[in-house]
Order: sequence, then structure tokens, then C-alpha cells
Amino acid sequence: MMSKKMIKIICIIMAALMVLSVFAVCLQVFALEGGAMTYVPATGDNDGDYIIPATIAVVAVLAVGICLVLPKLKKK
Repeated sequence: MMSKKMIKIICIIMAALMVLSVFAVCLQVFALEGGAMTYVPATGDNDGDYIIPATIAVVAVLAVGICLVLPKLKKK
């Protein structure tokens, strides 16, 4: 059985990887919009390409924050 400290470290590393994966996908989306998609007309275009990744990033940061703060609140 792993210690609680080791489990917390693993959880923080996994949450950091989740945040990095969000930014990797965002980078690909933003790079594709500028180059290869210039010939497509902008009919019905919305800001979903920016809102959805930003929302996922905020949720990921909140998950990391909750993982760090919740154990400290339980001790009190």
C-alpha cells in the first residue's frame, strides 16, 4: 500500500498532465485556424473553438486546486 503523500504526488502529476493535454489540443486548434483553413468561408462561425478549450482549462485548474486544498480543510 502506498503512503498518502505518494498518492497525493501522483494525483498532482496526473492533474498537471491533464492541464498540459488541454493546452496541447488548444495549440493544434489555434494553429490549424490560421493556416490551412483560410479557404473555408466563415458561415455560422462562432467562438466555440475558444470557449470550450478555455472552459476545460479552467475546470482542470479547479480540479488541481481542489486536490490541494480539500485535504487541508479536512484536517481542521
